[in-house]
Amino acid sequence: MFDLQLDWDLPAKISSLDSRHVLRVRLTPQANLAQLPLQMAIALDTSASMRGAKLEGAKTACRTVMGQLRDGDRLSLASFATGVAPIGESQQDSQHRQGAINGLQANGVTRTDLALAWLHEQLPPSPGLARVAVLITDGHATNRQGRQLPDTTPLLERVDAFADGGITLFTVGLGDAANFNTDFLVQLGDRGRGGFLYADDPSQLDPQLQDQFRRCQAIAVEDLLLTLTPLNHASVESFCRYRPDYLPLEETAPNQLVLSAVSAREPTDVLIEVRVPPLGFNDSLSDQDVLRLEVQGPGMTPIQAQAAIAHTQSYKAAQQVNRDVERDRLGWDININSSELPRSQDPNRTGELLSNIQVAASKSGRRDIMQQASQQLQTLQDSGKLTPAQVTGLLRDTRKTTNHDS
Repeated sequence: MFDLQLDWDLPAKISSLDSRHVLRVRLTPQANLAQLPLQMAIALDTSASMRGAKLEGAKTACRTVMGQLRDGDRLSLASFATGVAPIGESQQDSQHRQGAINGLQANGVTRTDLALAWLHEQLPPSPGLARVAVLITDGHATNRQGRQLPDTTPLLERVDAFADGGITLFTVGLGDAANFNTDFLVQLGDRGRGGFLYADDPSQLDPQLQDQFRRCQAIAVEDLLLTLTPLNHASVESFCRYRPDYLPLEETAPNQLVLSAVSAREPTDVLIEVRVPPLGFNDSLSDQDVLRLEVQGPGMTPIQAQAAIAHTQSYKAAQQVNRDVERDRLGWDININSSELPRSQDPNRTGELLSNIQVAASKSGRRDIMQQASQQLQTLQDSGKLTPAQVTGLLRDTRKTTNHDS
């Protein structure tokens, strides 16, 4: 089903100290890999704040998704505000659905909790289907009286059931980021093993959702299990998915990672930081196995491999960097810093994060990100703060890792 390729950032230099290295694990789909039928559920915020261009942009995007359905795909739609209202229940009533979408009105409060419950109900376990949930909103989660929830932790914990059940969740922030909680939506998407989209201009939701929908239609495997077994006293320190988009990963068990929504059309890359111990006194100067990997998924023969790192006494040889892996490592660093930006309340810390992003982007050749970070540093110096739109836009752009300047 997949070809496995392992690449290190650079060799290990002979030393009495541990060293840290990044291993890129690339899963490339084979040409005959089939795509799964897609079952998608979209919950669209229609609270009072969505009135106008935001609601019209969201309607356009939902109509476009309806027109992209293949035979075998299914789409559940609902609006949510003070309550949840399904928009048509059958794929055959497309004209009725189109009319229902056109007639949506903005009114009420933002019951994100009800929307998440509805999304989960719409996507029960179903072998042989890719199941994807999408939450589109322009505002903060509220209670039934319309007051902003002081603690969104229960909603974040609820999304763990999505990931555990094989559902991929994407969140969409629509309009001015000052009106919603970027960090909350990002965490929802991350814990749902999907991601976060941001359309500050409502007219840009349609192309973004179209692109994401096409990528969801290319899903070949809902969940792959990647098991990492350290060897020769090495240890796994951290990890992330870097392609097709950046996504932080969490262990489901010690040294076990779940890779969701794996594509039949494009590679999936995982970056793993490994602590490599020094060679023993009696060890020969040679490649050293430091990690055993196994990839398992439904209906596939497990893929096994061992990652061996080269050791060298030469300072020059130890600086022979794999530029592709190093660029990805720098991109990982960019995303760690940009993900912290929405949580930073200290201008000094915000400046430090932006400086880190600017330096890493310069080294990796991501000129667009470098320029954004530079401009935001100037804004921070001039005014003492950044707008939520600036922070959210930078975070969105850093996560687009499939195609960038090189």
